[in-house]
Amino acid sequence: MATTAEQMEQLLNLLRAVDLPTLLALDRELHLLLAQKGQEAVRTWPGASSQEEFSQRYPQIAVDPALFALVGVHPETLVEEDKTLIRESIARRFAE
Repeated sequence: MATTAEQMEQLLNLLRAVDLPTLLALDRELHLLLAQKGQEAVRTWPGASSQEEFSQRYPQIAVDPALFALVGVHPETLVEEDKTLIRESIARRFAE
C-alpha cells in the first residue's frame, strides 16, 4: 500500500497535537514495526546474496564475483591496508 505525500502530511499534522508520552509510545511501536517488516523482507528474498544486492543497487559497476566471496570473511582493516591487499591480488592475477 503506497502512501501519498498528502496522506503523510495529514498524519504529521495529527501527530503535532499529540503529547510527548504518546509520541514516545508511537516511536516504540514504529521501531517494532520496522524491525518486523525488515525481517519479512529478508524472508521474501531468501536467495539474495551480497553480489545480487550490490548488482541491483549499482548496475553500472562491474565487480569480479571472486571479490564477493571475501565479503564478511576478513576482519575490518584500514583503507590503506585494503588498498595494499587489492594491489597484491591484482598483481598476482596478472602474474598467472
